[in-house]
Amino acid sequence: MGDFDVQDVRDMVAKQKAEIAQQTQLMAKIKRIAANPNMEKEDYEVMEQLKAVSARNAEKARRLGLQPGMFCLD
Repeated sequence: MGDFDVQDVRDMVAKQKAEIAQQTQLMAKIKRIAANPNMEKEDYEVMEQLKAVSARNAEKARRLGLQPGMFCLD
């Protein structure tokens, strides 16, 4: 395994860790929003984030030849 391969793996691991941290933060926000029945400014921001995640998952499913909505892709 060469230096470039090792760096690629490190970059991939860093990207995956960042995505997991972002998903964890989003889930915490969703949990907090579910506890509060009133819509606030931050609630709309979370809705936009969820739309972006949904679009990204739909694009990933399309690239893999899967039917959108059939699988949960992270």
